[in-house]
Amino acid sequence: MGLKHVLSFGILTGVTTVAAEDAFELPNFNITQTLIDNGIDISVLSGKRGGAINSSEQRCSETCNSLESIFGSPKVSSAPPDTYWSLQQSSVHPSCTFSPTTAKDVSTAVLIVRLFQCPFAAKSGGHAAFAGASSVEGGVILDLVNMNVRELSADKKTVSVGPGNRWLDVYDFLTPYGLAVVGGRAASVGVGGLTLGGGISHHTNKYGLACDNIASYEVVTASGKIINVNEKSYPDLYWALRGGGNNFGIVTMFHYETLEQGLMFASKRQYNASNIPALIDAFENAVQSATNDTHLAHFVSIAYSSGVKIASTEYEYFTPVDVVNPPQILKEYLSIPPLQHTTGNVTLAETTPGLTESMPAGFRTTMWSQSFRLNSELMKRMSDLFYEIAPSVPGKASSVAFQAFSQPALEAMQKKGGNALGLDPTDGPLFHALFYVPWTDEKDDKVILKAAQDYMSAAVAMAKELGAYNDYIYMPYSSPYQPVIRSYGAMNQARLAAVARKYDPSGVFQELQPGYFKLGDNAPYGPTVQ
Repeated sequence: MGLKHVLSFGILTGVTTVAAEDAFELPNFNITQTLIDNGIDISVLSGKRGGAINSSEQRCSETCNSLESIFGSPKVSSAPPDTYWSLQQSSVHPSCTFSPTTAKDVSTAVLIVRLFQCPFAAKSGGHAAFAGASSVEGGVILDLVNMNVRELSADKKTVSVGPGNRWLDVYDFLTPYGLAVVGGRAASVGVGGLTLGGGISHHTNKYGLACDNIASYEVVTASGKIINVNEKSYPDLYWALRGGGNNFGIVTMFHYETLEQGLMFASKRQYNASNIPALIDAFENAVQSATNDTHLAHFVSIAYSSGVKIASTEYEYFTPVDVVNPPQILKEYLSIPPLQHTTGNVTLAETTPGLTESMPAGFRTTMWSQSFRLNSELMKRMSDLFYEIAPSVPGKASSVAFQAFSQPALEAMQKKGGNALGLDPTDGPLFHALFYVPWTDEKDDKVILKAAQDYMSAAVAMAKELGAYNDYIYMPYSSPYQPVIRSYGAMNQARLAAVARKYDPSGVFQELQPGYFKLGDNAPYGPTVQ
């Protein structure tokens, strides 16, 4: 659905397919009156508005001028945020960056960009690997970095977390209470994108994904309303936010359910590449054994750098472990001799810097994602193929990481009405592959992206041959050439689109916020690397 032109003083017109009794935003919605209701003096708004301005550049300039008139220069900057992970994101040049501190600030900003019809992007941690994901050329970036509340409820069963937080911030806050949440595994990743895209966690085997463990969300909608979304208040929107990405509103507070967590076992190990078959066998057996023990988190990664083949693993177990007498589920892994390792019983916060160090900021990056039925033969063939192509891939180092969606994890994803991802426990267990490359020279972009796409296409072909293919693509690890939402299945895709039409009938979060993975059939950059 296209955006409607703004008529005199911000009245939107247009027909929505949502029945009148179900309408969340009325057809005669008045942006200007809503701004007045937000306490905004509309006399300070800049120039002409919306459809009265033909140039996108002028519309966005007027938007930025209006934001600065309302909020002042400390919250409005002409520079892009300096906290993006990938160089592709940080190379985008917005008309301005707005850094709100409250949900009401965000509400006003959404109304202002609607009024002037200026494209925008919302940024939490900025950890995506492609331009336009949480950045926008020539538009307005809503940088949520200063919305960094962390507040534990009186009964300690939930914690309120602003979208400006990163996972280390959250775990450092909760550790003194002996608590944790089902959240990300890398210190510097923001809470927003990971949670709205699903959110693989150390705790996924037992509790599901991060999105499956949200008590409620505070959301700013396209009409500037600030609503509390939970399983009972807005059940359709609550479901859609569990994996549906940035397509429904801007989450200004996540209320995570807490869990008890003291010291835990953590081990990071590197191996000679000759151990890869044994590691894959151990991976498969550990995934199968999760039906008896959900306390283990683990992945196997294969890498190539400067002619060297290497394998690495990471294991976390919910409780302290004596490596002389480990739980049964860990014994096969720990029997494989590493080249080096770091092992101990530590806090959850202390486990998170490792992944951040292995995927550092400041590089051009690409990530490609695909899920498969658990199949060790496929994993071994994918490993062989990786080492065939890796020497021809420019870059600092390339890698493929194998991670699990165990049977208990898939079952945990079904609680509270299930999430939007379309993962069925009857299809499990599954494993997920992440192809990752960092590099520095822009001239290598096409070669690297094409190699990544060709690798993943070959892996899919092998999986189909072995009867191990699964459609699902994990949003936070995906490339702009992958149709993530389509991988959720036709029924879920249609249901997500219906929820979006209900809460955003003018298509603000589909078109005025054009970046990341939208609800149509297409990938952000199209299907093929050009």
